[in-house]
Amino acid sequence: MMAEQKQEQVFEIAIVGRVTWNLHSLNNEGTIGNVTEPRTVVLWDGTKTDGVSGEMMKHIHAFWTWLQARENNLLLCQACKELKPERANADRRLRQDEWQEVLRSPKNERPKVAVNKAIVQCAMCDLHGFLIAPRTEGEEGQGRRRRSQEDKFPAVHRTSVIEFGWVVGIPQKFHRDLHLHARHSQEEQAREEEQAREGEERVTAQMLYHRPTRSGVYAFVTLFQAWRIGLNEVNYTYALNDDNDRKKRYELALTAYEWTFKRPDGAMTTTRLPHIEGAEGLVLVAKTAVPVPLLSPLRDDYRQQLKDLAQRQGVEVHEFDELVKLTEILTKLRELTPFKLSAASQQ
Repeated sequence: MMAEQKQEQVFEIAIVGRVTWNLHSLNNEGTIGNVTEPRTVVLWDGTKTDGVSGEMMKHIHAFWTWLQARENNLLLCQACKELKPERANADRRLRQDEWQEVLRSPKNERPKVAVNKAIVQCAMCDLHGFLIAPRTEGEEGQGRRRRSQEDKFPAVHRTSVIEFGWVVGIPQKFHRDLHLHARHSQEEQAREEEQAREGEERVTAQMLYHRPTRSGVYAFVTLFQAWRIGLNEVNYTYALNDDNDRKKRYELALTAYEWTFKRPDGAMTTTRLPHIEGAEGLVLVAKTAVPVPLLSPLRDDYRQQLKDLAQRQGVEVHEFDELVKLTEILTKLRELTPFKLSAASQQ
């Protein structure tokens, strides 16, 4: 029975719910003068609320993916070993000789060959996506003429199999504040005291600055398209065809999810490490080729509505009311395997 369970396939996984984070500043708009402004988003009815961007959440997930891949000796391209955000595009520049096979291919085959190479050689590029920009010549000169068609690298991209929406403060359930901080220099402080004794004008070295602190209950949505692991979407065949390698990347993504919720390492964590109070919601699992339903946890009735939608589509629902329960669900899901399109559908 256990052997049969391990053969179950996962098409898609969605995690939908609410987290309670206190005293954090995980994502900010920027700094104007000496004031750092927190992220603000506007809902459909004009309500302004606190937010952490999907880009920040994806960055956190990507970091934990990278750390595990390095420690477990999963394949990474040179650029991703160095955690370069450009991924395959940077690797193409770092290892030009390795990418020459793309240019040696027939012109109409180059996009497929380029995506194949990026997927096979790197778990990060496969899971988190990449963009390879067209190659130009004459970086140092003016005009930058395009290379000839025979020597032109294709513009290709891979959409991430991991997707995050904004993490959004539930209206009336979040608070924000600005705190005044001062930075002092002991050396300058001694000099100021000496200047004061001598009657000279004091030039202060004290620096005042304002930093935001936020607390609240936040709605989150995230989607993991496990069926796309290793899939080259230029021709919709699997560049990574080994089931064992695909499963390792599937497990990698799920573990990174677990760590993302346990340790959301975003902005300002050196002084505003979040006080994580709790997490609750649903994990929706599609084991056949149907999309998992998504409904915003901004709605108070999101759980019941999603359960009804999932039942209509034959999608499994796993409920959690604490972070530890979520980790247990993700641990069990790691025993399964990512869905794979049939050979007939790839022809």
